[in-house]
Amino acid sequence: MLASLGATALLLLAGGPAPLASGAGASPALSPSAGPGPSSTPPGLVRATCAATPPAGGHCDTLWVPLDYSDPSLGTIPTSVVVVPAKDPAERIGSLLVNPGGPGESGVQFVDQAYPLFAPLNERFDIVGFDPRGTTGPDAVTCEGTDALDHDVSLDPLVVGSSTAEADLVASTLAFDSSCRLRSGWLLPYVGTVNAARDMDALRGALGDQQLTYLGFSYGTALGATYASLFPTHIRAMVLDGDIDPALSFMEQSIQQGASFEASYDEFVSECQAATACPLGSNPTATIAGLLARLATSPVEAPAGRTVGRGTVIGGLVAAMYDPGSWDSFYTALAEAAQGRVASLLSLVDSYTGRGPQGYDHSTPANAAINCADHNAPENLADYDAMALSVQAGEPHFGQDEVYSVLTCAYWPDHGPAPAALDVTGAPPILLVGATHDPATPYAWSVALQQQVAGSVLLTRDGYGHTSYELSDCVQTNVNAYLESLTVPAVGTTCGS
Repeated sequence: MLASLGATALLLLAGGPAPLASGAGASPALSPSAGPGPSSTPPGLVRATCAATPPAGGHCDTLWVPLDYSDPSLGTIPTSVVVVPAKDPAERIGSLLVNPGGPGESGVQFVDQAYPLFAPLNERFDIVGFDPRGTTGPDAVTCEGTDALDHDVSLDPLVVGSSTAEADLVASTLAFDSSCRLRSGWLLPYVGTVNAARDMDALRGALGDQQLTYLGFSYGTALGATYASLFPTHIRAMVLDGDIDPALSFMEQSIQQGASFEASYDEFVSECQAATACPLGSNPTATIAGLLARLATSPVEAPAGRTVGRGTVIGGLVAAMYDPGSWDSFYTALAEAAQGRVASLLSLVDSYTGRGPQGYDHSTPANAAINCADHNAPENLADYDAMALSVQAGEPHFGQDEVYSVLTCAYWPDHGPAPAALDVTGAPPILLVGATHDPATPYAWSVALQQQVAGSVLLTRDGYGHTSYELSDCVQTNVNAYLESLTVPAVGTTCGS
C-alpha cells in the first residue's frame, strides 16, 4: 500500500498549518552523528538469524550495502532478507523479489505473513522479501515514542479555520521532524527510492541472478519503475501492481488520491445502505456525519488513557477503503462508535498504523523519511490553506487530510527532487496492473506510467480496493503466467474482482 498512517494516506501527519512563514527554517539543525551509524562490514550477503519464523524451508540473510554509493568509504548498512527456496529445484527459474509498498513496509514480514499468496510461484521461484533501507533493524529510522505518535495519528485533519487546531498540528509536525533528526539524522540523507533500487540490484547480484524478476505493489511500483530506469537491461520480468505516476508532484499525488478515496467512500456507504441490515442504519451517510460532528467537539476516552476523536474516525475511513473485504468490520465498528463504544474502531486503526501492545513499528518514521527523500514540498503554509479549501467541497472527508499530509516534508532537513516523468527504454515488456476504482493509486496513474515505460502492457481490474493481485483470480492467473513464461496478456485485457 502507498499510505502509512493516522488519518493520512500518504504521510504521517494531517491537519492545517498555523500562521508560520515557512517550515524549512523552523526546525533544529540536522544532527548527522545521531544514531548507530554505518558499519565497516564489507558489502555482501551473509546468513542471519530470523527475527520471526519464516515460511517452511525459508532462511534469513543480511545484505550489507554501501551507505552512499557515490562514496563507499562511508561504510555499509544492513538490509534484512528472507528467502524461501523453490519447491521444485529441477524446474527453478530464479529468485522472485517482492515488495509490499508503504513506503516503509517490511518485505520480510510481507513474505512471512502473506506467503500463501505466493505459494504457487514458490514451486519454481525462490520467494525473496527484503526490507528497504531505513525500515527495520538497528538502522531503522526512529523518531517519536508511543505517546507522541498516539497524539499525532489522532489529530483532526478537518481543521481549516481553527487556529488552535492548526497550531497543535504544526507543533506536532515540528516535534516529529525534530525527533527524526535527533535520532536518525545520520541516515536521513541516504534513504529514498533511488538508493533502495540500487540495493535491490546489489541483492539480485548477491543472489546469483543474472536478471531480476520482481513483483511490487503500490509504492513497490515506484521502486520497480525506478529500478527499471536505472537498470533496464538487468530485468527478466517485472510486475507493478497499483502504479504511482512519478510525473506528479507530491501535492498532486495527494490531492488526486483524496478524490479516489472519496469515490470509494461513496461506494462504501452505498453498499451498506443497500444491505438488508446495515449496522449504520437506513442512512449510513447521516450516521457517520453525526459521529464525526460529535467527536469533533466531544472526543471519547478509550482504554489506557487514549482518546478517540474525529481524526481517529477519518483514519478508520482511510483504512477501510483499501479492502472492500473489510467493509463489514468497519460498518460494525463505526456503528459501535456512534453508540460510544470505540474499542473496535481503535483496534482497526491501530492495525493500519502499525501500533501494537509495545507501541508503533518503524513504518511510521520510515514512511515519512522515504517520502520526503523522494519529493519536494511547498514551504509557504498559506499555500496549504488555499489548496485545502479548493478541494474541500469535492473531497469533504479526505481533502484537507491529503493536502496537509505533505506538510511533514516542508519541515524536513533535505527536500527531494522536483517531479519528473520516467523514460524507461531498453527493458523487456513490463506488466502494469491497475484497478478502475483503486482508492490509493488511481487508475489514471497506471495509464500515465504506461506512457513512460516503453513496451509496457497494462492489465486492468474492474473493481474497488487497493492493488489487484490478491483481489482477482484473473489477475493472479495472468501475472503468474507472465512471471513464469514471460508471456504478457493481450492488450486491453480486463479482469473482474
